[in-house]
Amino acid sequence: MTPAQRKFLKIVKDEHYFDKDSKILLALSGGKDSMTLFNWLYDLKEVLGIELGLAHINHGLREESKFEEIALREMATKLKVPIYVDKFTGEFTEKNARDFRYQFFEKLMIGENYNILLTAHHQGDLVETVLMRQITGRPLRSLQGIADRQPFAGGQLIRPLLKFTKEELDAQIYYEDSTNQGLDYFRNRIRNQLIPELTKENPQFSQSISDLSSEIKKALAVINQKISELEIVDEKISSKKFISQTKELQHFILQAFFAQYPEIEVSKKKFAEVLHIINRPQQYFAKLNKEFYFVKTKDFFYLEKIQVERENSIEIVSENPQDESFMEVYLPLEGEIEIRKRQPGDQILINGHHKKLRKFFIDNKVPLKARENPLIFVDKKLYAIVGLACSDLSKMLKNDKIRRILWVKPSIGEEINDARKKS
Repeated sequence: MTPAQRKFLKIVKDEHYFDKDSKILLALSGGKDSMTLFNWLYDLKEVLGIELGLAHINHGLREESKFEEIALREMATKLKVPIYVDKFTGEFTEKNARDFRYQFFEKLMIGENYNILLTAHHQGDLVETVLMRQITGRPLRSLQGIADRQPFAGGQLIRPLLKFTKEELDAQIYYEDSTNQGLDYFRNRIRNQLIPELTKENPQFSQSISDLSSEIKKALAVINQKISELEIVDEKISSKKFISQTKELQHFILQAFFAQYPEIEVSKKKFAEVLHIINRPQQYFAKLNKEFYFVKTKDFFYLEKIQVERENSIEIVSENPQDESFMEVYLPLEGEIEIRKRQPGDQILINGHHKKLRKFFIDNKVPLKARENPLIFVDKKLYAIVGLACSDLSKMLKNDKIRRILWVKPSIGEEINDARKKS
């Protein structure tokens, strides 16, 4: 066992990243970092008592991608390790590629019963991330860097190499992505220009940034302890308790409050406005964005999800509008119609099979925003996802003379996804 492997084994055990019998899916790019992590896991799989599978995305940006995919498949077959491969589709941006990868990983975690996803992010990735966030003016909370673990797809996403430098990674066979050496992307400019120049000034620069990130994490843990002393009931914070804190602590408490809603982006101006509203004696109720109201009562402040009927986010007509942007939905003549957002456990009958909406969205790569499109129910049975798909229940009524027909479409600009065509 090499010194690096011993360090890896100690970290895995000390941090209790996974137990025996864990079923682990490793995101394998083919680069030195992920190939190193694969080698260590494969060599130690008996000691760790784990089952291992691989997930690879061919981004198709380089001619070499085809060769690399074939080589990884051959390696996995030779070592008898399951490998799952998908090819990126759509317009390539860093965000689109990342969303595509994690939707693929989520689908595999659920469909193949993996309980842990591992990625090979190392100290260099953490340093790059902190610098990118600092340069773009992100708040202190975001400078904690990359979390070593977080919930994902019913299991966990774990990054066990964050305490390793690039130099400690020892894979002998790996595939270098030439696009990483360019300057087209922000992260590449940080990696290839900024960090080398700063390292000339301080050879321990990367370690210093990593240490700073750790200190920020500890400082925020103290703040979070203070937050836990507030009266928080059903995600509502006591206005009186909040106002009794210092202005500085109020700032961080409100940051932590918004951090519970990662889908919300609050500008500095809006943040200051909300902070001012909380400190005023008046009650308040207004839109924060398209999805949430900010509410301040006499006793509490909180966010309230905007419901379909309040947002008026669906257009419904009962006569054919002769407009292809509308979806035709067939409903039974009798029964109570309900229109609402999705809830945990909602299912749709598609092609003769009941499928949870969560899995339907993953299988059809439905964008996260479109997953909140309104649903149409009759007597608690789902007939349509507006702008996306009609269920078999609706389709079976197409030739039935005793029926209702509604023409519907989202009215807030959601795009009709390919899932509608596929279903």
